Amino acid sequence: GLDDDHDCAAAGTEQVPPSSKLSIGKATGFSALVVVGVGIHDAAPLRYKMTPRRRRRSTQPRLSLLRNLFVSTVVPVLLLCQNIAFAKIFESKKRKLARLQAELAKLEEERLEGLVVFFGYEFDKLGFYTATSIFLVLFVASIVQLSRSRRKWKRLAIFGGEDSTKSTEDRTGWLSSKRNISLLIAASIFSYYVIFNLGRATKSSIGDIRPRKRGSLVDTQMFVLVFGTYQLDEKTFYSLLVASMVVLVALGYNIGIICRKLQEKRSKHKQITKENALPKEDVIDVIVVDCGLPKKDIGWFHLMQFLDMSNINVRAVVEPFYLDKGKCPQPPQSFVDLVSVLLDLNVECVKSLGQLDPCQRKTLCVLAGRTDKNPQYFRECIGLGATHIYLEPPGSASVGELEKMSNVANVRGVQVFMGYQRACSPYIEKAVAFSKSIPKCHVFFCHNENYFKEDLHRVLNRHPEGMIRSTASQDLAVLVTQFGVTTDTVKAFKCNTNQLFSEKQIFCNRANGDEVSDFSRVAFKITTTTGRNVSVMADRCGGIVSFAVVKSIAGKEIKKFLSPDGDSASRIEDELKRDTEMMHQFTIEGEDYMELKRRVVDSILGKEGDSMSPKSIITIQDGIEVLRLSNYCTKEIESVLQ
Repeated sequence: GLDDDHDCAAAGTEQVPPSSKLSIGKATGFSALVVVGVGIHDAAPLRYKMTPRRRRRSTQPRLSLLRNLFVSTVVPVLLLCQNIAFAKIFESKKRKLARLQAELAKLEEERLEGLVVFFGYEFDKLGFYTATSIFLVLFVASIVQLSRSRRKWKRLAIFGGEDSTKSTEDRTGWLSSKRNISLLIAASIFSYYVIFNLGRATKSSIGDIRPRKRGSLVDTQMFVLVFGTYQLDEKTFYSLLVASMVVLVALGYNIGIICRKLQEKRSKHKQITKENALPKEDVIDVIVVDCGLPKKDIGWFHLMQFLDMSNINVRAVVEPFYLDKGKCPQPPQSFVDLVSVLLDLNVECVKSLGQLDPCQRKTLCVLAGRTDKNPQYFRECIGLGATHIYLEPPGSASVGELEKMSNVANVRGVQVFMGYQRACSPYIEKAVAFSKSIPKCHVFFCHNENYFKEDLHRVLNRHPEGMIRSTASQDLAVLVTQFGVTTDTVKAFKCNTNQLFSEKQIFCNRANGDEVSDFSRVAFKITTTTGRNVSVMADRCGGIVSFAVVKSIAGKEIKKFLSPDGDSASRIEDELKRDTEMMHQFTIEGEDYMELKRRVVDSILGKEGDSMSPKSIITIQDGIEVLRLSNYCTKEIESVLQ
């Protein structure tokens, strides 16, 4: 029933060449004739020999049966093989060439089913699509990285992606570039793996729609039916599906970046319009000297806060170490990112003040270097033409040097402010105002810092001037400006030698191996010639809460003022946990630093309000008295404290 070629193709079998069909037909017919002839030849003797008349047994039937079986099976097979061999040996050259070409084409088709030809090169299909997907992921990640605008926020590379346009309370961290790329790559590879295997597991209807044909070499179950019509190899289908998902994710991500760029451009345009609306005399140029590392040094923190002020134009940043190729050939990556951001903001980054042009308008130089380097920076800033200087306390290592700096500033007409931000703290101002309403009261100031005991040697390296001249001097500045305490008005000085209140430790300087001593905490009481009693306690490991207590003459507490208090303390604790790289005091006292800068800028622009106390801004003349009082307290405490 399958002699016709059309019927063979319909049944899914291979067509047999005519010569082979003729040979097979002849062999089959010959086998049938042999079987029939042998059967007839053996039937008569068998019938005769088995008649009841003779009644004797014979082995002839068994031999005849074996002979018939041999002739009916083996002989046709041998004849078939002979005819096939004969047909191949004596087939024509044209037919043989066509047969060989068909066989080669079939083998090549089977081989190419598992390969992908790409620019003339052959690759394994699964490996090719896997490598293509991974390459696409990396390519998209590179595009995302290159398309990130470094002008989105001023702290993109500094705060790890935080939005500096928001307040400290409302900040929500954006993922950094490295984390974005890592997440994109991981998500894409995971999607490829899940989709490829999940698709193979959930594919169920393909075999029912188009089953495998009998005798067919093509397995339709290896294909995926798309849109009910098109068939795709399953590896190709899932690879394309994953690639499409990656492209869609990357496209959505880049659309988000483009939208943020447009929003940033609009906000920047508004800011430029706002700045242009201000008269030039209402904008102050700022130069930050000795910037340091992001999140580690006070110069960087001053820079970030000045960048957030609308009437400030940060002109330049001076960093003598990290910008000097000879001193620091490979600066940290955080500093490199900072410089890139500043250059995008048109802020000059130089290694010395001598590389800057002279000042043309009101310029505030912020000196945030080490205490022993500030006098040199001070003279260079005055030579550059600065009109105002913000000097980080104590300003100088000695009173005599600070007096020389003050004299130079007076001669050149330069106004110098000291960075005693505690004088602007709300709890200090409230305690001072409340104490003035109660005659003969005792005011106690407790200044706590949030360092760990094992980190005190690093703190001493950053502040070699000592604890009293750095930490306690903030409260001594309040005593000098608000209560008139000076070395000439001190009537009695008493140090609390209890180890719970005062402790002196010895540290090892790892740079040169020398031993250095300093206080980890200290408490003392001063009585002035006018009868005013004030006490100061400073503790480097006291925690985040500082306070001021107003007491009666009998020592009974009347009122206590905390900083931070309530919700502010909880918020600061959360920020410290979220950003472990930031110096704790920047987070704890950030608002005090910003308030002092506002008052300094308003003072420069002549916008002092009635609510702003003139004593809250400490000048270099007051700083001289604070340093002198700090030296006096240090000498008195060391004389009684072992």
